[in-house]
Amino acid sequence: MRDNLIIGLDIGSSHVRAVAGRQNNGQLDIIATGKSNTSGYLLHGNIVNINKTSQAISDVISQIETVISGKNKDYYFSSNLSGNHINVFLHTSTKLRKNSNEAVSEKEILELNEEAKKAIAEKNPCVLHRLPIGFRVGSLPETMEPVGQIGDRIEGDFMVVTASLDKFELLKKALRAAESEHIKGGNLYFSPLATSSTILSSEEKQEGVVLVDIGSGTTEISIYLKKRLSHAIVLNWGGDRISEDIQIGLDISPEHAEALKIRFGSALHKEIDINEIVMIPGIAGRKPSPVSVKNLAIIIEERVKELAAIVLSEISKVTDPANLRGGIVLVGGGAQMPDIDELFQRTIDIDTRIGLPKADSSNANISDEIKDPSFATAIGLVQVYFDQLNDVEEGEVPTTQEDQVSGTTRNGGGTKPPGIKSIFNRMVDTLMGGSEDAGGEYDA
Repeated sequence: MRDNLIIGLDIGSSHVRAVAGRQNNGQLDIIATGKSNTSGYLLHGNIVNINKTSQAISDVISQIETVISGKNKDYYFSSNLSGNHINVFLHTSTKLRKNSNEAVSEKEILELNEEAKKAIAEKNPCVLHRLPIGFRVGSLPETMEPVGQIGDRIEGDFMVVTASLDKFELLKKALRAAESEHIKGGNLYFSPLATSSTILSSEEKQEGVVLVDIGSGTTEISIYLKKRLSHAIVLNWGGDRISEDIQIGLDISPEHAEALKIRFGSALHKEIDINEIVMIPGIAGRKPSPVSVKNLAIIIEERVKELAAIVLSEISKVTDPANLRGGIVLVGGGAQMPDIDELFQRTIDIDTRIGLPKADSSNANISDEIKDPSFATAIGLVQVYFDQLNDVEEGEVPTTQEDQVSGTTRNGGGTKPPGIKSIFNRMVDTLMGGSEDAGGEYDA
């Protein structure tokens, strides 16, 4: 079992969820969880009250701290960034070669990588990730292994994730204010990249799959083809929109609308008996009023159909839906809605499943709690750390702070250049503080 204990901190529009986990024989072992309310503190994933957001984060860190051992040891958390200010786009860099008959060298790929990094940074002040997704040498087909090929030029495609610098700095400020004496801030990830590490299989990514994370304030759609992130977008569409529809459609308070959705909601109205009624308490002692559970489901169903249509539209921008043999995987708090996977499948005719995190727990008190799609991102933030640490231990050590892979251990500024595997298969750039602050690195 690894001694490293990593904390995943999922900051959402309704809750902050945290998990603490370590790796045990290749399997993630979650030993503690925490949860705190953030309703009203974030809007569509963006912080609107930094003091209360920091307090909510501090609360979950305190919950974790009461469980973990080794109180005199420093631990680090990795956290997520989302919101419609996130931009995901393709960048292509081209390098002409002096001798087209010589084999492409590793040095040339590194140089192309550096040129891409410089070009992207010039136009984007806040680059979260730069992901190599394919290379072409001369007129040869795209490959992830260009070294040794021959041709007159090299082209590299990079999927780039950028964010609003202001919103990034605001989140960083909230995180630093929430740090405890022994739990410190680590790295920052675009949510779907972390979530996919514990939800999607390698086979699904190869065959084509869509990850849909339905939160309270946002929905994140990410599409994988041939094991690569091909498209991603963050929508200002979440479970709160369903709650608002329920409030208006049934003429009830926001609190009752949310409670009805959680306790009695369903995405398929045909499954509900027409005579099923729920009594809503009256205001200030007034008589309770009846609400039809079937009408509740009708409202929910129409909104979920709308989301399914949006997902289909995003898929169509990238590929034919028939190419997605891995189908659609739903996660997040919204994926807890009964029958939502079946409604998606009926609406857009793509196989759909609910994604559950690949993790176990040696703590019997939380073993059932973590088997929930709402914990997908928090657990993914832990899993992605160990995935990258495994790469480093295989000898692929990044050389510079700027190119340091998110979540890797300090290496003392080693001199070995990054190998081809580290260039191709890992998230290359993650910002969490500048060169003046090395606190964004994990300490193994």
